[in-house]
Amino acid sequence: MSSVKGRKRAKLGPVAERLAILLDVFSPWEGISLTYRQFAAEIGPPVTEAAVKKWPQRKKFPAEIARQIVTKATDRGLAGVTLEWVLWGDGTGPQKALTTAPNRALEQRSPRAEAARQASFRPPPPPPPGEPHGQFAARVGEAVQADLSHNEFGQWSSVEVQHTVLWALKDLARRLRVLRFDMGKTFELTDEWAGQIGLPVRPPNGSSDEGDGER
Repeated sequence: MSSVKGRKRAKLGPVAERLAILLDVFSPWEGISLTYRQFAAEIGPPVTEAAVKKWPQRKKFPAEIARQIVTKATDRGLAGVTLEWVLWGDGTGPQKALTTAPNRALEQRSPRAEAARQASFRPPPPPPPGEPHGQFAARVGEAVQADLSHNEFGQWSSVEVQHTVLWALKDLARRLRVLRFDMGKTFELTDEWAGQIGLPVRPPNGSSDEGDGER
């Protein structure tokens, strides 16, 4: 029989593991993680200690807070703290830089230490030359159209196939919207398709993934 204490313990969500990593990599001390209060202070308003304590039970970080975490990590030279990793766990994850210093006592660095910190931070590579804006998206669209045009065995008569493709497109659109892409046309297309095959259609001006509850 399980104990009362065990039954009342809050169930950890997907955010718990990434939050534990963030508490460690933001810490200036080797082997000692930040507390929730210290992490909230490092990220800044509107993040509070009470909100951070609730994050381990969440399915994902709020989008705006995730952007704030990524900005703070970039300022500290923490590699691997990307928006994709914070929100969904995609990517290799963060690595603690040797010159990371979130506490105020280390803000006045020597010129040599500052030069080492700047050298350790590598900005993302620029886009390949000769790749006009929009060409990548056009190529993706052409590839998807070519792949989906194959219907040798009547796959499109399968409701399961239609549902799978529709939900995949919607999930992609939601992720890109969080990354600040305007995916309105994609949502219009998938909503129209959903109505034709009998799936629920979101109401006009429906809420997006941007407002994800408590901070």
